[in-house]
Amino acid sequence: MVETLIAKNIDDALELKSKHNAIIFAGGTDLMVEYLRGSNLIAKFEKPVLFINSIAELKGIKEDGNNIIIGALTTFDEIIKSPLIPQVLKDSASGIAGPPIRNIATIGGNICNASPSADSLPSLYAMDAVLRLKGKNSQREVKIKDFITGVSKTIIKDDEILTHIVIPKQNYEYSFYRKIGTRKANALSKLAMCALVCRENDKYRFKISFCTLGVTVTRDESIEEKFITSNIDDWKNKIKDIQEAYSAIMKPRDSARSTALYRKKCALNLIKYFMEDICKK
Repeated sequence: MVETLIAKNIDDALELKSKHNAIIFAGGTDLMVEYLRGSNLIAKFEKPVLFINSIAELKGIKEDGNNIIIGALTTFDEIIKSPLIPQVLKDSASGIAGPPIRNIATIGGNICNASPSADSLPSLYAMDAVLRLKGKNSQREVKIKDFITGVSKTIIKDDEILTHIVIPKQNYEYSFYRKIGTRKANALSKLAMCALVCRENDKYRFKISFCTLGVTVTRDESIEEKFITSNIDDWKNKIKDIQEAYSAIMKPRDSARSTALYRKKCALNLIKYFMEDICKK
């Protein structure tokens, strides 16, 4: 029988995780799938399970002068309903499974699971999210693009817990999110794309990110910088150039859900739809 532990606060969680080498359990929607064996109804955990879902300090959404700060235990339902959250993150959260899952699934769990098809990640990458990690004797901030290093791989240390997600405040001129799945709800992503347009010093820049086109989220800031413009209409005449630039960095793989060819073709089409739509505004 699996050993279970319950943390009352962050310090308690850090102590228990370090002492027992425990698996962190919040909403559990990813973990239960990962640890199920065959058709068994009971997940098989080989390490103690540490429940942190009652830690108040890790819940809720607030803001300061420059940032929106989301507790790692905040559910996707709470994200969708919050007036503080940018629309593009609400759109990506709305595509996650169905209401019962969104009521318990946490944004911290979705990040730490580090799946290439995680629905929230493209939006978080495009918004330059920063993660706060706390250890027993340390605290650090890491850009999300540096946090995830591969499929189910992150740089979080054994004695650390993700506590908050920090999103810099930015006035986006336009936002675009599209998810392609087998059906509208309760479907894992074949592909998802987030695209934002922001204005900086009278120049316009797009930020584009994809899931499932590589082992982590695909975003290339050098491409974004190359196409910075003072006139958004310029992008309409450069759609093929933009598609070619992204095509060169896309590394999709065949899987049970989709083929690499389908994913890449859809991604290039979404770039076109985004560019044509923004040029109509």
